Amino acid sequence: MNYQKTNCLLAIVLLFMLMVFAEGVRAENEAPAVETDSALLTGKLNDIVNNIALQQKEIESRLPLLKKAKTEQEKNKIQAEIDEISRAIEEQTLSFEMILTAGQELAKETKEIEPFDWQKDLLEVLEPVLSELRQMTEDRRKQDNLKKRIAFYQNQDKEIGEVLKHIAKFDKSILEPVALEQFEQIEKKWRDEFQENDHLLEVAQFQLNEMVRSQEAREIPFQEHVRQFVVGRGATLMMALGAFAGIYLLLIGFWKLMVRIIIRKNVRWTYYQRLTALIYHSFTIMLAIAAMFYVFSVRDDQVLLAVTVLLLVSVIWVLKNSIPRYINELKLLLNTGAVREGECINYQGITMKIDRLQYYARLFNPVLPDLKLRVPLSELINYVSRPCAEDEPWFPCRVGDYVMLNDDRYGRVKCITLDSVQLSLSDGAMPQTYAVSDFLSASPKNLSEGFLITSVIGIDYQYQPQGTTAIPKLFQEGIRERLLQEPYGQSLKGIWVNFELANASSLDYKIIVTFEGSAAGDYYTIKRDLQRFAVDVCNQQQWNIPFGQLVIHQGTTAS
Repeated sequence: MNYQKTNCLLAIVLLFMLMVFAEGVRAENEAPAVETDSALLTGKLNDIVNNIALQQKEIESRLPLLKKAKTEQEKNKIQAEIDEISRAIEEQTLSFEMILTAGQELAKETKEIEPFDWQKDLLEVLEPVLSELRQMTEDRRKQDNLKKRIAFYQNQDKEIGEVLKHIAKFDKSILEPVALEQFEQIEKKWRDEFQENDHLLEVAQFQLNEMVRSQEAREIPFQEHVRQFVVGRGATLMMALGAFAGIYLLLIGFWKLMVRIIIRKNVRWTYYQRLTALIYHSFTIMLAIAAMFYVFSVRDDQVLLAVTVLLLVSVIWVLKNSIPRYINELKLLLNTGAVREGECINYQGITMKIDRLQYYARLFNPVLPDLKLRVPLSELINYVSRPCAEDEPWFPCRVGDYVMLNDDRYGRVKCITLDSVQLSLSDGAMPQTYAVSDFLSASPKNLSEGFLITSVIGIDYQYQPQGTTAIPKLFQEGIRERLLQEPYGQSLKGIWVNFELANASSLDYKIIVTFEGSAAGDYYTIKRDLQRFAVDVCNQQQWNIPFGQLVIHQGTTAS
């Protein structure tokens, strides 16, 4: 698709340059021809006329011979000579006119009644552009043609000269009368051919010189080309673009005003409202294009009209293979496709809600207010939406939350984008970035929504009589009292101490505490304090702690 767009852009640039230079070419053609040496011009024209008269006499002299010819072979030979002289007369007559007009010719009108053919009709529409191209290259083509003729005549002169040199080597004195007569006829034929060819060479060179002088006289500077374009075709182009923009903006503004008056801002559009909007926007574009054509017609600029038609046809031709995709986009636009407004999709690993389905779709995530997307409908063709649940898990965390990954990595969420999630320490130090897919696959636990920490401590078997009754309560009250004295104590939700296990050398007790999310930043502090406070309770009660029985266990998230 990018390749097709590039080709369209190049075509537009080339057509623009064509219009600029064609304007200058037209001005050059309208410029007066240069005056040349009158005497030289008159002499050359007289030579052409005299040469034509001589050739006509040659034709007249051969006509009786044609009538007297007895065999078909003689008739064909004489007729071929007459035809060749006639072509030379026609060519010199044309040269006479070309010298007088400095190479300019009148176009001939041809009218033919033909059956309808859309391809020919399209070519007729594009005829002004092709005509401008022909006009731009006409002088150059004529000059190239004359140069080829001059080169041909020069080569002919060289070859004929070689033939005459070869003929001159023969000794005519030893020839019999009949052979001498034939010899002289052939020699005269080649000398006449040399004179005729030399004459045509001079005429072609003179035509070329006259054409170059005329072109130099009509030539105008590049600044004049630009000025003529600005006041002529450029003004027409600006008027057409202004008409297009004016009509389009006026109708779009009217539509937005009516939508604001009739339809409330946050109300979801119905199918018929969407269909009406689609028809109205299509009508707006067609009317704006019609305004451009109207300007071209009023200004009588068939070239710009043809260029516009060519561009429209090119755009349609380029987009014809994309019609099925555009049909799917129209279904989305009308809210009848696989993706519906108000539902949600999994877009690049993140659940996104579809806020609006217009020419562009607006997606957002309710728990990530900064994550809003504006994507073209073509991006959603391969998606299938579903209704959103009331407790939809839009994303595991928000910016500012504290999370714990399944490999015990802990941090504060610093930034969330469509591509990555960045974690850091509480003060923003040591940021670490994860791809969204990697972050979600690590099963992050959001500590800012509440969390649970467990710890285990063991005491000596000598306290076994009170091990399942008084000791758990003493641990619980002692640790609670100490937790409430800490800054994070206000976030304490509950604490439980239960007898867990009669271990090999100790009686083990599990300490379970739950906190609100506001204490998530002190997660590791709380974890250490649980062991510290448990040891303090043992010291107060003078309980012995067997060596190696202090064990800290990983906490889990509480809802």
